[in-house]
Amino acid sequence: MTTNNSNIISLKNWKEANKESREEASLLNYLKALSFHDLMNEAESARKELNSGSISEEVALKSKTILKEFTHRLKSDGLSANLKLITDSAEGKILKLKNLIK
Repeated sequence: MTTNNSNIISLKNWKEANKESREEASLLNYLKALSFHDLMNEAESARKELNSGSISEEVALKSKTILKEFTHRLKSDGLSANLKLITDSAEGKILKLKNLIK
């Protein structure tokens, strides 16, 4: 009997991914409730945290989620094409930083 291990993930990895997904959904709900001004304040706070050098998974998730919310809001304004390029670049950099801290 042979098994295909390519579709199997460890329980630990699944729990981490599930936890991150729930945290991101919760943060996204919070960000959606904010005014644009308050969202800008959150983005500025995240930028300061990133610039301070104290990069953690929480800061990476917060930054990624803020970018998603900006993208969502600006799609309705027709500015999403350029923002998509910026967002993809920023998410790639955040992912690299996140992998460095693990």
